[in-house]
Formats: sequence, structure tokens, C-alpha cells
Amino acid sequence: MQVNRIQLSSDNIRKIFGRLHTKSLAKKCGVTQRKDRKFNSVDLILSLWQLISNGEFSYDKWAIQIGILTNGKVSGQAVWKRTRTPLLELMKQLLKKSLQQRFDALIDSSTFKAFPNVYIQDATHFSLPQKLSSVFPGSYSRYGYSATAKIQAIFNIKKGVFSDFKLNSFRDNDQKDAARIAEQLNTGDLVIRDLGYFVIEAFLKIAQKGAFYLSRYKFGLSVFNSKSGKKLILLKELKRRGKIDMEIEMGANKKITCRLIAVPIPTIIADQRRRKAKQNRHKNANHSKEYYKLLGYTIYITNVTKEIWPNDESVEIAYRSRWYIEILFKGWKSNLKIKLDVARQYIDQQRAELLCYGSLLMVCVLVMPIFINAHKHVIEKKRQISILKTCAFINQHLGLILQSKSLGMILDQIQYFCVYESRNDRQNAIENMLKPAS
Repeated sequence: MQVNRIQLSSDNIRKIFGRLHTKSLAKKCGVTQRKDRKFNSVDLILSLWQLISNGEFSYDKWAIQIGILTNGKVSGQAVWKRTRTPLLELMKQLLKKSLQQRFDALIDSSTFKAFPNVYIQDATHFSLPQKLSSVFPGSYSRYGYSATAKIQAIFNIKKGVFSDFKLNSFRDNDQKDAARIAEQLNTGDLVIRDLGYFVIEAFLKIAQKGAFYLSRYKFGLSVFNSKSGKKLILLKELKRRGKIDMEIEMGANKKITCRLIAVPIPTIIADQRRRKAKQNRHKNANHSKEYYKLLGYTIYITNVTKEIWPNDESVEIAYRSRWYIEILFKGWKSNLKIKLDVARQYIDQQRAELLCYGSLLMVCVLVMPIFINAHKHVIEKKRQISILKTCAFINQHLGLILQSKSLGMILDQIQYFCVYESRNDRQNAIENMLKPAS
């Protein structure tokens, strides 16, 4: 499904749902069993977005939002009857279809020129009422068990579209999900992730698909010179050479051959890392003297060759782009104000999942298409759109956006009010990724 700026300018949000074949999917999922009368499945979803944006939930409030959208009167009981399991399944199907959207490139950087797709994987968390701790178990504290939902997200930074979401709990660690990304990879794709996904078997699966990976190095793993086979003492090697960019073998049992890049960082940043490490100590932490000294370096592993990334600066620029997904998460939570904040008496597993998938659908169907289309227009003027400002704008004007006859006016306003300020003292997130490697 191709969505471009000309289409979006003349569209309203209902036309976008039309391209997702919502009406036929609603019948297939059982949300619509007869001809719609007072409201339809799109009304249900758009009004749910309004509830999420307002940070409150009840069926009566949901009914009020539907009434505003449809210029009619609907009871909370009528909404309840239409919003059980079939609506959740419809939103899952719509989310799956929305992940197939195609846009022009978000990032056209020389750093990523060699890769058809560049995937960044990370996770974000949403707190839930303690009542759901058996379904979405969170951390344990002196107050007892908590409930926390975790969303695993994979974002294609070149195309500006999410390619996958997975809902689980806080206790489902990232390593458990590390190898799943290999299922969607093609030859030449690149995966960028943080240490939470550091699993040797996952790197092997990525490489077996003919794809590439970039990650921070996990302290304590055995590293060997790939030519001589001798074990490397990283700290000793760094003291001798200052920085490292060499081919190594890594791992004790299952070994991978990759490139290790280690570069020194400013003293002030190294000291911050060491203070944080001391504060976060626990009984399983291996905080030796060697560990603290190695915190004075940023160490990466990758199977991207020097022909593609000739120096450590290329690697640092590429890894820096991982923070873009962090900005997206911040935009959802702080600026779009997505939170699964539901009173205890109203919450259950199905309702929590309904709110979660509704939020993800809003991001994919509304927020990202608007952001990408607005960004594509201003980039020609050497400006960049702020996703944080865009999320705040959508949150503040969601009612107007949902009822607008055309998104053209919305795009024009975002292009004017949501651009990054021009600053000489620092670069914004997009500029950092577009920075050419020397």
C-alpha cells in the first residue's frame, strides 16, 4: 500500500482506514455482523484514540466520544457489546496491515547507503494496575508485585515505518526476543540494537541471512585475534594502541567472527559511566578494576566491513541512530501522552490489550504517516520535523484531526510549528544521523 504526500493531503483519517480495508476486516472478525446503524468500527477506533489521548477510560466516556464523532447519541452499554474480543482481533489485523505501509525514505544518509533496510529494535514499558500482575508481571518491591506491559518494537529507520510489534510482560527479557528479527531480514539488511539483545546465537542467525548487525560489546566475553587465535586482553591492547579496529573471534563455545571497534571517550563521560555503574551494583555485577577502566571506551562489534564503514566514526554515527527509537518512545509517552492508565475496577487483560493495540494503531496509522509526510516536505528546505513536537501537536488537536475533511491543513500547520529550531551550538537527532562520515 503506497501512501504519499499528495494522497495524504487530500485524505481524511477515514480514507486511510478505507485503504486498510477496515470494513471487510470488521465483518471477517465479527465486529460488524449487520449493516452499521449508529456507529461503525472506525468510529469505535477513533473514539478510543480520543480516550487514550485524554488518559481516561470508561464505556460511558467512550460512548460520549462516539456521539461527538457521529453527531448522535450512543449508550455505554451499546459500546460494551461491540468492544469485546472481535474488536481486539480487528485492531491486531489493522496493525498488521498498517505495518505494510510504504513511504519515501526518512533517512537518506551515506552511512546507510549500502543497506536496503536498517532496523532498530528496542522495547518500551507501560505500567498497569497491580490487579494484572499475574498476566503482565512486573518487578517486585516492598509493596509487592507490580504489573508492567512491554512492547518490543522494530523500526525501519530508512523507510520511516515500524515493521513489527510484540506485546509481552516486563519479565520477558530482551535476550529472549533477540533472534526473532532474523525472520524478517533479507540479504544486506542492517540491525542495530543495544546490549539488552546481546546473544551470540542471534548474531549468528542474522549473519546466516546475509544481513549485518551492530551492537555494543558485552564486557566479560572472551575475545581472540582471528588471525593468530590468541586471546586478546582488551585493556592491555587499548593501552598500547589507543584505539582498536580489528577482526576478532568472540565467544567461548559458539564463536562468531566479527569486527571490534574500541574508541576512547571524553573523561567527563567516562566518569559519569563509572558513577552510574557504582550506583547500579548488584550481587551478580562483575565490576572489577578492569571493567571500570574499560568504561573509558566505547566498544562496538559488527560484521559490516571496512569497505562499507571505513573508520570508527562511521560506526559511531550508525549506532547513534539507535537513539531515534528512544525519541519515538518519548514522543508517545510524554508528548502524545499514551499511557495505559485505567482504574482498577475497569481493567482486565482484554481491556489492557485493547488500549495497547489501539495506541500502536494510532502511532502507525496516524502519527507516523503525518510525521513522514511533513518531514518529506521540509527536508527540501534543509529543515527537520521534530517527532516530539509532532506528537504534542497531535495530542492537543486530536479531536480536530479526527473530524477534519482533509489532512492537508494539518500537515501545513505541523510543517510550520513542529520544525526543529536552527541552532549553531548543537545538532538535532535527524542532523546527527545525516552527518557524513569523514
